[in-house]
Amino acid sequence: MKSNDMNNSNNVLEVKDLYVEFPTTNGAVKAVDGVSFHLEERESFGIIGETGSGKSVVGLSVLRLLSPNARIRGSIVFEGRDIFGMGSRELREIRGKLISLMPQNPATSLNPVLKNKVQITEIFEQHDIKKKDGLQKAVSIMDRLLLSDPQRVFNQYPYQLSGGMKQRLLAAISLSLYPKLLIADEPTKGLDSEAREKTIELFRSIKQRYGSSMLIITHDLDFAHAVCDRVAVMYSGRIVEINKAERVVTSPFHPYARGLVQALPRNGLVPLDGQSPSRIDMPKGCLFYQRCDSRSEVCSHEHPITKVHAGGLISCHLY
Repeated sequence: MKSNDMNNSNNVLEVKDLYVEFPTTNGAVKAVDGVSFHLEERESFGIIGETGSGKSVVGLSVLRLLSPNARIRGSIVFEGRDIFGMGSRELREIRGKLISLMPQNPATSLNPVLKNKVQITEIFEQHDIKKKDGLQKAVSIMDRLLLSDPQRVFNQYPYQLSGGMKQRLLAAISLSLYPKLLIADEPTKGLDSEAREKTIELFRSIKQRYGSSMLIITHDLDFAHAVCDRVAVMYSGRIVEINKAERVVTSPFHPYARGLVQALPRNGLVPLDGQSPSRIDMPKGCLFYQRCDSRSEVCSHEHPITKVHAGGLISCHLY
């Protein structure tokens, strides 16, 4: 399948020309500016980029979990169904059951005053599944996710678990109804090196044992490399490159993606110069123009179109 094939029956998710704006007193903030991509059956698709690039807004848009003041245009189709055209009842049926969200930072995503067992059973109650049957499913999933002694974990509080254990607990909750699509938002955020390695192991286990497709939103390039099949690079609300994870993380084409790779610790922590442009008063040309060491005159006034390149997609005048 070509990287730009948006109309294939094997696609679980198709996002096309997605725009998300948030009105402010100074003007509309363009959080997502014309994003398009597709996600195939059983595929792990990553979205990487700096903080504030719009990654999480894309993930929340899929489940329509944005704030009421968000202005949204475009199309999001899940298994042939238009997400933006769904009523509230149909949307409730999909959330958690067919599309599940694993929120970022397990330390703050779990309620500290409720036992883990209560938090696990909430999703079953919402979908009218008997508590006993639900707990049996949860135990099975926790066993598969390498979480030892589930019964003990059930009767503990979140603060009694390590960072890696909390991440596994969130994964068990997210996978309890065997969703078709799992959206994981910054799964390694706030984790130490040991917990991060266990999270990589966890997601590899999810990938091998479950039929779920995964949309993984992360700033952690090495995590994306270890877990994802393809990766999209996002900058200032736009996708600038899509390709296989191996290609993007080891030898990307777009100058911004190259900058992200050079900033990795193993590559000497070379920082990207400059700042992202204003999302209210956006420049006419390439958004990366002021920070790019490969820029030319055309970049200052003409936004590059997205084209097929080397088995993927690229938005850059260099190609």
